[in-house]
Amino acid sequence: MSYVYDWNLSDGGVMVVEYCFSKLDKVLKVVEMNLNGKLHQINWMSHEGRGELMGLLTKDYNSKKLSEV
Repeated sequence: MSYVYDWNLSDGGVMVVEYCFSKLDKVLKVVEMNLNGKLHQINWMSHEGRGELMGLLTKDYNSKKLSEV
């Protein structure tokens, strides 16, 4: 199962990220993402940006898992 997270950026842009939890690796993985409707990839982001995104995805995933209980 995958999830979608909409990240409203400080510059007014919107990043839409589809992600899932890997049962094999036990981590969240980005499936696909776009920035303002255009293809974007996580490896194009700075290390700080990746860290912030993964933190937001972790919070989003945890909140969705809690609401499913």
